[in-house]
Amino acid sequence: MSFRRWRIAKSDKMLSRSVAQRFGIDGFAAHLLTSRGFCSDELISDMLGLDDDTAEFLDSFDIIDMDKAVSRIRSAIDGFERIAVYGDYDVDGVTSTALLFSYLESVGANVMYYIPDREGEGYGLNCGAIDSLHEMNIDLIITVDNGISAVNEVAHANSLGIDVVITDHHQEGDILPEAVAVVNPHRKGSKCPFKEYAGVGVAFKLVCAIEGDSMAVMENYGDLVALGTVADVVSLTGENRRLVRLGLRQLQNSGRPGLGALIDMAGLTGKPITSTSIAFVIAPRLNAAGRLSRASHAVKLLITEDEEEALTLAEELTAKNKERQAIEQIIDREVSEMLAKDQSILYDRVIVIAGEKWNGGVIGIFASRICERYGKPCFIISYEGDKAKGSGRSIEGFSLYEAISACADQLTGFGGHTLAAGINLKTENIDGFRRAVNAYAMKKYPLMPSPELHIDCQLPPSAITMQLCDASQLLAPFGEDNPTPLIAAMGLRITDIYGAGGGKHQRITLERGGTIITAMKFSTPDEDFPFKTGDVVDIAVTLDKSNYRGRDSLTLIVRDIRLSETHFEEINSGRQLFEKMMRCEALTDGETEALRPTRSMLGTVYRAVSGGYRGEADVLGCRVKRMGVGFAAMLTSLQILSEGGLLNVGDDGSILCIEAAERSVPGGKISPESTPTAMRIGYRNV
Repeated sequence: MSFRRWRIAKSDKMLSRSVAQRFGIDGFAAHLLTSRGFCSDELISDMLGLDDDTAEFLDSFDIIDMDKAVSRIRSAIDGFERIAVYGDYDVDGVTSTALLFSYLESVGANVMYYIPDREGEGYGLNCGAIDSLHEMNIDLIITVDNGISAVNEVAHANSLGIDVVITDHHQEGDILPEAVAVVNPHRKGSKCPFKEYAGVGVAFKLVCAIEGDSMAVMENYGDLVALGTVADVVSLTGENRRLVRLGLRQLQNSGRPGLGALIDMAGLTGKPITSTSIAFVIAPRLNAAGRLSRASHAVKLLITEDEEEALTLAEELTAKNKERQAIEQIIDREVSEMLAKDQSILYDRVIVIAGEKWNGGVIGIFASRICERYGKPCFIISYEGDKAKGSGRSIEGFSLYEAISACADQLTGFGGHTLAAGINLKTENIDGFRRAVNAYAMKKYPLMPSPELHIDCQLPPSAITMQLCDASQLLAPFGEDNPTPLIAAMGLRITDIYGAGGGKHQRITLERGGTIITAMKFSTPDEDFPFKTGDVVDIAVTLDKSNYRGRDSLTLIVRDIRLSETHFEEINSGRQLFEKMMRCEALTDGETEALRPTRSMLGTVYRAVSGGYRGEADVLGCRVKRMGVGFAAMLTSLQILSEGGLLNVGDDGSILCIEAAERSVPGGKISPESTPTAMRIGYRNV
């Protein structure tokens, strides 16, 4: 079960009013800017894109070693040396490769590109690939979106007489490769004022430095820069915002046949291309090549000028994306079966789930899904024979990199960041890693961090208007560090609930103070929506404007909904306390008392769910609290009733699934004190 703490941004009304007046913008847009920390005129101007078409780009030569890289590449171009652009298999990597390859080819370079195979070679430079490139008489390797940690690999290339220029955006280690140039804005001592480029952003800066005309480079390759920058989930602030804004304009009418075919197949022709379109529609299709096939096919799609080839490649990537979705469904089913047999996995502080021969290109997606679903750090591991590799995702406040560093003795290799990481290990060490990472979490985080929902402001329903939606668009494009605005409205009474889309979605009518609004809760079937008319709720919504037959309409999209009486701290502490009990950790007297139900509480909980219940645990918790049952005691009661054979209780993270079980005790009576949980914490027979 997963719960998110709502964090509503603080408002400085005087500052917002001043910004609105100085820049001539709506007060809501000014509030969004200031509450997100964009308060200076320079930052506000950057966020609003006031100088997009006239300002100079930041100087590429502010990045360390850019001068060395440009000198070596120009020499290779002039001498018609054999150049290999060495990329990566994700969207950032393939757009970086397409950009640099296309540019070098356009200026007459003798250039090819190489993308390593995800399964056979893995990420980054490898000695086998370097040997192959040596056999092809390559004189210069230029990496894009990789290479910063390739110390041994660059040494191997040097021994073969191959020069290497590295362009990367990942954090540097203690030792840098001995390359001709290491171009990375994150290098220690770097003086560049903005560092958060994606790999394609660094490749763009390199081409700008070679060409000497940044705007001309942007006009030719801006669509690729926007694709890779959004897909790699880097900060959409600073110069990245300008790169994406200008790139989205080009993407709207891209002259690349491959992108045009892919956009058409995705159903986006004639629609605005936004950062959301990239993240959820275009990028998954490009990524599918590297996940299930050869990422080089995605590069071909981006650089081809042949309409027929473009159509064929777009069809292939679309088919691979559907195959990827089918594989995810298979893994989802297998995971559900594992958890049904052993729910103790969910009680761990860090969830570790392993499966045989799961596709290595998909486990990262699934790790993100499990992390979101259960609100916990998660590792999904695929093993085959004696080798295993895993992908991890985390929540704010829990560093995966620190966690796996503390478990290094269980691993054969690892790398990553605070919220995402990859690991390699022996199959026999999977259980050892699970124990080690949870032991680390127990020591470092006695109370685990909880997921949070960052809300921009709280408004009465009468203030949620089309004007508000239009004002928020001043901050587009949205993405990392600049998310789509989220608005909370509190204390609304549900007056109607209507199942839309054949019951797959919910259209909710709400009222407060005489104002009536309608909101959509997507991907929530009728049976999984635990609210009813008359409930008083709080909602967090994003705003979406659509146009039908020339008429604009506003849609409120529910991102979270809770009963107004919900107290997050009580629910979160109750959940963590229940899980502590289920892990058989030592409990204080006070903790035991909070968990221990009375017979009366058991009866209350049973009556509340005996007819079946599907929905969020916090909603059920609020309903039984009205009858005197605390959240921790409710969870314990459900566990006892399940162990006693009266209920079947499932938890898929977002919802509890409860149904009456076939009574295994004559007369349907149980002795609660005889169940394992009651015996563990004691029982009050009152």
